[in-house]
Amino acid sequence: MSREGLRSRSQLTTQDSQLKTQDSQLKTLTLYDVIVAGAGPAGSTAARECAAGGLTAVMLERAEFPRDKPCGGGVTVRASRLLPFDLDPVVERAAFGLALSVRRTRSIRCYAHEPLTYLTQRRHLDTFLAEKAVEAGAQLCERAEVRSVERTAGRVRVEADGAAYEGRVLIVADGVNGRTARLAGLAAERRMVVALEGNVSLTCGVPPAWADALGIDAGDPPGGYGWIFPKRDHLNFGVAARPECARRLRPSLDLLVHSYGFDSETMWGLRGYHLPMRKRGAPLADGTVLLAGDAAGLLDPFSLEGIYAAIWSGQIAAQHVARYLAGEVRDLAGYADQVERELQPDLDAARQILNLSWRVGWEVWIHAARFVPGAPDLLWRLIRGDQTYAGVRRRLGLAAPVLDFLAPVA
Repeated sequence: MSREGLRSRSQLTTQDSQLKTQDSQLKTLTLYDVIVAGAGPAGSTAARECAAGGLTAVMLERAEFPRDKPCGGGVTVRASRLLPFDLDPVVERAAFGLALSVRRTRSIRCYAHEPLTYLTQRRHLDTFLAEKAVEAGAQLCERAEVRSVERTAGRVRVEADGAAYEGRVLIVADGVNGRTARLAGLAAERRMVVALEGNVSLTCGVPPAWADALGIDAGDPPGGYGWIFPKRDHLNFGVAARPECARRLRPSLDLLVHSYGFDSETMWGLRGYHLPMRKRGAPLADGTVLLAGDAAGLLDPFSLEGIYAAIWSGQIAAQHVARYLAGEVRDLAGYADQVERELQPDLDAARQILNLSWRVGWEVWIHAARFVPGAPDLLWRLIRGDQTYAGVRRRLGLAAPVLDFLAPVA
């Protein structure tokens, strides 16, 4: 045999040996109780709760902390109450006031006696929540984007950027753009809203008028709204609308910034993104895989706030995973049932109120805040989370069918 043939045969033997070694390594992988794809609020919460309950959990995060995420960064009072620790280290401001306007006119400003929401930056908030999960005993693997998911009886095998992980349960919490749900055969049907945001820094810092107040401008782009959120050293502006209005986002954002008295030419950090909203009946769990947070589309259709549902779903996911691994239930279907029973009615009612606002005009909120006794207090309670949308619908009593007629949930 020629030297070339010997060399080729030797190379094949070496490659075969390497493959056998790799296969042997994969067969002896650590078996985790829970693999969590994504380390945002939903994933970190799920991992922290699982680890605190004595389960072995690993978070696979495609980025590296601190990493940013397009988001206004508002954490509602209701969301903060879900956490067993204080968010003070990452809260940059507390908003007590709300400046409400419609298409940059008919404005009204009101103040509450208690904080309406806490303002953070997601690169700080998400890092903080991931650190809390690690402190509880969860493992964090950064730069680990999920590439494949293989499901077998009682096992889930995940490959993420050159490494393999084996677990008994997979929690998918990698956000609106994550691929893990599709790779696992559990892609959720979601409606999308498009958004564009940017920031403005001022030499004199945040103006006093915005030091403790939010700004919400409804109706432009059509079917959407704009916002101004103060942070520690800058202002965050954004607009969101239905996908068909995507081309209007930048002009609307420029107009919004100018309407508040600032120069849109000085904006930095411009970025567009999608916001997901779950369609009723879309799958949430299958066997040993479940979806949480934005990956499941658990976004408030009215306010477009998703942090509360992310944290809530992460906690609920951990509870059902613990029951499954303890042998108390056969699968994770109970998680989907609880979301449908406890959270989905509120999301449906929020969509109804949104649809009604489109139909009768956003000006109704301005008129209500000015002339209807108790309306400002109800608005405060909705923003804080002390009052749910489903609760508002129940308060309508016999008039609720009118809401169903005027603003049906599609």
